[in-house]
Amino acid sequence: MNDMKALERLAPIADEMLSGLHADDGMKRRIREAAAQGRTARRPARLVPALCCAALAVACVGIVGVSRMDAADAAPRTMQIKSIAAGGETPLPAVSVADLSSGAKVRAAAPQAQSLFATASGDIPMVSVDGAVYRLLTSPRDMGASLLGEAVGTVSVATSEPSLSSQEELRAGVSNVAAEETTVYAVKGLPASTAVAAEVDGGMRLFQRVSYAGKGPGSQSLEDTFSVRGRVKSVTLSGVGELTGDAANDVIGVLLDHASLTAADQTATRQTLTVTLDSGLRLQLGVSGDTLCGCGGWSCPEFFEAFEAAL
Repeated sequence: MNDMKALERLAPIADEMLSGLHADDGMKRRIREAAAQGRTARRPARLVPALCCAALAVACVGIVGVSRMDAADAAPRTMQIKSIAAGGETPLPAVSVADLSSGAKVRAAAPQAQSLFATASGDIPMVSVDGAVYRLLTSPRDMGASLLGEAVGTVSVATSEPSLSSQEELRAGVSNVAAEETTVYAVKGLPASTAVAAEVDGGMRLFQRVSYAGKGPGSQSLEDTFSVRGRVKSVTLSGVGELTGDAANDVIGVLLDHASLTAADQTATRQTLTVTLDSGLRLQLGVSGDTLCGCGGWSCPEFFEAFEAAL
């Protein structure tokens, strides 16, 4: 019998069996007279079913308890859930959650996608060339001379607030991580409209073309700002999977052929598309729904269909 059904039937059984039992003055008087005469007071017959009901209740509770213990033995007893108070800066200690009902479910939140873009306390770490803005990537820490192309610009203005720079200054070359007079180079195998390199803190660092302060690709296409066709070693869509070789190049071809601009300046951080090039360098686009974000927001449902089909 189902444990819960057995427990639910106890109440009506008890009501029926004990309905005629009343601890009135007459019962009290008879008990006292029996005690005074040295005789054991005879328990009313109605108490017997009552005791049986109590025993049944104890047995049913025991069955439920044992079944829960058995179920608990077959699975982890506790789960650590970390939480943080709304608006707080200090995370609360881990909370141990135990004794969940059989129907309870706990689902861990999906981890945020790993971004390749470097961050800073103020503006994004960047450099500009001829008005186009490029954001610093976390790797490689030093590209080496073998991956450098021709010089394409120079940092004319070093400032901690590049967003306040004029269009003339952005065309002349602005950076908040590279020093003034730093030479900016193209990257071998890539057009300068996609990525550049410049020395930062003694290492030659990679920068990728992005939107900035409302400035997007203008009249350029996605391929102009993300020109990786035929150069892809692998492509990874976070939370979905990875494609390599010809399959990777094919789906990137679909993206570059069908992407349409929906916003000049758009970002996304929960999901990413990471492209590893034949050279070993990696570039990345943010993903939000069927939109990919780099230099502008680009809608391309055909790419996601092709990616899933290739998997």
